Amino acid sequence: MRRAHLALLIGVLALGACGGESPTSDAGTPPPVTAQATVTGVVTDSAGRPVTGALVQPKSLDDPAHPVPELAVLSGPDGRYAWHLAAGRYEFTATKDDRAGTPAEVTAAVGGVEQLDLRLP
Repeated sequence: MRRAHLALLIGVLALGACGGESPTSDAGTPPPVTAQATVTGVVTDSAGRPVTGALVQPKSLDDPAHPVPELAVLSGPDGRYAWHLAAGRYEFTATKDDRAGTPAEVTAAVGGVEQLDLRLP
């Protein structure tokens, strides 16, 4: 019986030693919720009609640049989009098919919701 307990104890200790590295923070870690901001808007065409399925991409203008959690978001049927990002300065671009809009800049404040409408040619 004593051998069984000893074998079990050794097994548990061995499994504990197999654990990976403890998680650490890096540049890819999203900011705390309190440091986030939201940028929202509507993508329209040159006639002012909403554009469905436009790719909306932000680029951080801060130094060091904030990581962007996704490559792009798509505008919805009403042309609306929303990004949840670290607070800071960004340049947004909307593209669809072979059309690309003029980049637009916005400063997103902590806890704020900034409106940034984008236009495609």
